[in-house]
Amino acid sequence: MKTSRIWTLCLCAFLFGTVAISAQQEITAPATVKKTASLKIDKSNVKVKRHTVMSRFDSEIASSEEVRMKKKQARIADTELKLSILDTLDISERRRKTLLRDLKYTPFSNRLNKATLVDTKFEDTSEN
Repeated sequence: MKTSRIWTLCLCAFLFGTVAISAQQEITAPATVKKTASLKIDKSNVKVKRHTVMSRFDSEIASSEEVRMKKKQARIADTELKLSILDTLDISERRRKTLLRDLKYTPFSNRLNKATLVDTKFEDTSEN
């Protein structure tokens, strides 16, 4: 009787001890490096479908596979250009993140177009 009480008390102390130890959280080092949001463009896996749904019904209106591939490559080049423009702008981090989000999810938004609008003025180099 006395031994069973001792074993019961030891078992209870062991269980409470393991619960208390396993409930402790691990201490992690604080992250001091500021993580900036960046947009990665994966050009290694650029594909288009051979046939579209539109080509089933009216093949004259639907674009061919080559035309759609050229459009996709032009869109990727435009995205890279806008990304390089956003990297050189002197704007706040909050606005930069917003513009990067626009570039990723809504690439033709007015906010992004205003930010990446470039005024190019060419001078006439030939003398008459």
